[in-house]
Amino acid sequence: MVHALQEIRDLLKPDGFLIDIRPNGELVEFIRPLGSGEMLIGHLQETDDYIEYRQAEAAVQEVVADGIFRIKKADEFIFQIHADSFAELKSFLDKSWSDSLITEEVIAEARRLDDAHDVGKVILREQVYIKLLLPVF
Repeated sequence: MVHALQEIRDLLKPDGFLIDIRPNGELVEFIRPLGSGEMLIGHLQETDDYIEYRQAEAAVQEVVADGIFRIKKADEFIFQIHADSFAELKSFLDKSWSDSLITEEVIAEARRLDDAHDVGKVILREQVYIKLLLPVF
């Protein structure tokens, strides 16, 4: 990853910049809105235990330490995917997020909530980093 960041720097115009946007590596939450509140259904797991996010962060820190880029601005935001049902969200994740795993416990809790409160909307929520990186020439 460090090599890729070095190559990107070489491709940028002098006034160019790189925007780094990626999940922060914390567990992704399945949330069920209920009335005026919400309930945690459980967490999304990944086959690689979110390792690529830690590797990406380490690579960014390395190129900053080496003086290849400098961080001009950094922040976090919440990214959410809304679905009309847990089944709909699961179908989307099965097709689109190849390394995602939904445990049987999470599926059972989603079914329990559907039975108790009728089938309802569900949210997938994750924290995301965003950084503005300026090349150092």
